[in-house]
Amino acid sequence: MTRGGDEPTELMERLARELNVYVSAGRLPWPAPAPDGPRSLVAAEVHALVRRLHEEHWHRYGSDPVPVGQVEASLVPWDASDVTALMGELASVSLLWPSHAYMDRGEADAVARRVVAALGPRARWWSNRDDAGVSGVTGTTMDTLVAGSDGDRFVVLIQVEDD
Repeated sequence: MTRGGDEPTELMERLARELNVYVSAGRLPWPAPAPDGPRSLVAAEVHALVRRLHEEHWHRYGSDPVPVGQVEASLVPWDASDVTALMGELASVSLLWPSHAYMDRGEADAVARRVVAALGPRARWWSNRDDAGVSGVTGTTMDTLVAGSDGDRFVVLIQVEDD
């Protein structure tokens, strides 16, 4: 149990919004291998979420999600403070229609801070967004994700938009 009883799975569920903001969290299937730590395992968890959502919803939009190797290649390291802000943004504001809010930004930021704290200071964080843009992983018009792991547990939040 983490400080205050916050479990990442429970916290992440608070950030989900049907049809646009999806989350996954839990334990990695086996200990993270060195040298890249949990990155490849987290990429597999991102891919599993994207595949499931494609089969349930996005298949009607045409393009298939990218393979797991491309998901892993899209993961750019982020530091905890920046990823906290990104997670809050993705949970609260539409990528396609920035004037549309999914939830209160302050509430989203507060939950995001708790997620980051729950995984702790040794957690590693990634996104498919960098200074140059976003490497899409879903096959929809727009997607941006944030993922992290402490080597044992993982969290993924992805916002998907299609016009």
